[in-house]
Amino acid sequence: MRKLITLFSLGFLAFSGQAQGIEIFLTGEDVDVSGTVVNIDGPEGDMHQDFDVKNISGGTLTLRIERVKIIELAGTEDYLCWGANPETGSCYSATFVAPLNPFISPDASDMEDGSSGWLSTHHTTLGVSGCAQYRYYVIDETDARLDSVDLMFCSTVGIEEENLSVEVKAFPNPASNVLNVNLANGGQNVKFELVNVLGESVVNLTLSEGQNAINVDKLPNGIYFYSIVKNGTILETKKLMVKH
Repeated sequence: MRKLITLFSLGFLAFSGQAQGIEIFLTGEDVDVSGTVVNIDGPEGDMHQDFDVKNISGGTLTLRIERVKIIELAGTEDYLCWGANPETGSCYSATFVAPLNPFISPDASDMEDGSSGWLSTHHTTLGVSGCAQYRYYVIDETDARLDSVDLMFCSTVGIEEENLSVEVKAFPNPASNVLNVNLANGGQNVKFELVNVLGESVVNLTLSEGQNAINVDKLPNGIYFYSIVKNGTILETKKLMVKH
């Protein structure tokens, strides 16, 4: 299973102005991924990623997890585990978690300053290929959202890596009226999706070989994120600034 952590920070996810004292790490790594999108690509099955949620607030926090579906993939399920550590944490089954949006873990964990909680996130494809995006908020005893991380699970069925080769160039950035997307060696079934900072799709179309002119003159100024998708697999996700 391949993992790609996007290098841009999503300002609407990281509540930097509130100094909440939470850091989120991929288990076994030391880079804070709060406010980012983590892409998990792989074959169908039970796809998962574990995180360490660290309390750096200077005091004890009582924490739970709120899961919000940003992009829902019909026919798939998700579930999660949360707690002070894998031995004492609670796991909530897909039957309990998947139908709800949002889902909030019923069990809270008291975490002392400097300690880390265990968050295990799972996406079960059930034979369906494609991408699903979930946002995991760390919330306190008042249900205030302290920080978050997004996970984009993308599964493929029997697609060879070389068949996913595609050359894409998008310009200008910032864009004011038109975003040009040049597609080379792309073949067929290459799609372009643009979402706003709320995760809402504002442009969704199929690209043609060569230059594609995408009109953005009616979009409000701000930050957007575009994905290049081929055969249901996200090849890249990048930030776009729209400025008129």
